Amino acid sequence: MSRIANLNRRYAAAASVALNGVAIIAVGDPTGARLNAAVRRLLLAIRDDGPGAWDDLLGAAKALRWRLITQPQPASFNPLLVEMGEEVRRQVSRLRGAVADDEMLEELAAAAQVASETVSPIGAVLARSIKEAGPSGCVVVAASKPAQMALATWLSDFDTPVLTVGELDRSQPDVGQAFVVGPPRFYRSSLVTAPVLNVVKFFMPAWFSDRSIPRSPIAAYADGAIRIGAAVFVEGDISEPVNADGEGEVEEDFLPQPSWGGRKSAERLPGPDEVAARKVLLSGNLAIYLDDGDRIRALDPEQPPGERVVYTEVNAVRPGTYLLLRQGETERGALYRTALALLTSKGPAVDAAQKAWKEALARRLGLISFPEAVRELRARGVRTADRVRAWTDPALMRPAKDEDFDALLGWLEIPVQPTFGLATMLRRAHHQASANLRDQLEKAVSEADLSTMERHGHWRLDIGQEGVRGLLATRVLAISPQTEIVLRHDARVPFEDRSGQWLE
Repeated sequence: MSRIANLNRRYAAAASVALNGVAIIAVGDPTGARLNAAVRRLLLAIRDDGPGAWDDLLGAAKALRWRLITQPQPASFNPLLVEMGEEVRRQVSRLRGAVADDEMLEELAAAAQVASETVSPIGAVLARSIKEAGPSGCVVVAASKPAQMALATWLSDFDTPVLTVGELDRSQPDVGQAFVVGPPRFYRSSLVTAPVLNVVKFFMPAWFSDRSIPRSPIAAYADGAIRIGAAVFVEGDISEPVNADGEGEVEEDFLPQPSWGGRKSAERLPGPDEVAARKVLLSGNLAIYLDDGDRIRALDPEQPPGERVVYTEVNAVRPGTYLLLRQGETERGALYRTALALLTSKGPAVDAAQKAWKEALARRLGLISFPEAVRELRARGVRTADRVRAWTDPALMRPAKDEDFDALLGWLEIPVQPTFGLATMLRRAHHQASANLRDQLEKAVSEADLSTMERHGHWRLDIGQEGVRGLLATRVLAISPQTEIVLRHDARVPFEDRSGQWLE
């Protein structure tokens, strides 16, 4: 289909949804409602007592509730649902006797067990709707990539495509209806404000009280902005238990959230061997401290083979990004050693020159403040002077601009040659080492089944090749809003951290 035909279809879909609105299929789900009421009661207790001891229980309970909403397939296609129910009961057992409200804990454990063992009525209504529409008449839209893969396995016999919102937007399937699993608020506004298909239906539990339709971020500033309406159709048993204290309340975010706590490092500027970095939670119970460097290697499974290993700007890293990391060290450190090896007999001289000017820079930064160093370097014409602390990192070859490096060496009272030439030689070798590694990674990725990575959120490239051994691809789950001061050599090195265990 031509681009003009696709564009015409988009305009027609937008006009249809603007005129007719969307449909919300609110399905009675008594067992899910019972769990929701128990979770609300837990939230009220936490507001009274504060977090801490409750964190793991709340995380498990919210994760179970989230899966009930976004993955309503039967238990045989949803093994994690049963595991989450068991985890809630384990956390309840841990807290028995430690908190005052044992009755609340027992109800939460019972509700979790029933919810994890009961066939979801939402799934039954969704399956019936797919049969009525026919495999060529609809597409199912999932809230996340893991949800998409799980739903696709369940619905494989229906021959109905299951896509994320991004995949729906890119593929623009030639079908009539989009069956969206979950409430409208779980999806970005473009699903309804710039729809791909003429009919959009949301399948959600009736106990989820927020049925508002998302609006474009600019709608509040636009004259005559289109408001998408919604027709609500209720199905099934809605005689659900209601927690009077939480009636009508929807907490800010149903998806389990990390607890970052307060800033652990003091409010000060980093030292010469330190860096300000944000904690990033990763799939597989891992985390890194991500500094403000220029870029980091990533894996984009949606690109064609041969183009999946990419560099992404650090400020473009988002939840859902797959980072390629090396266990136990940074990729930059490994590439530095590889680059020196490529220089053969000149490697020792290059390494010695690098250590000399970087140690001189570290000493200078130890004598004056960072703002003073930046002012002095800018006075000499160094345009990237704010990167001066980063240049002490052994893995950074030299400033990118020749004139900046020349001026920096002058500021350090180091003769330009041979240091300049040796550092430039090392940079070329580093580029070659990086290209070689990329080729190895592309080969490994092209031979792998990436569906495993997308299902579990991480994948270890344990293929035994030199240079690739110890690398892993892992999905970003959350990024801290605050920075911490950490040692430079600790930045970008993955370490075990279970703070994101409920975010997957």
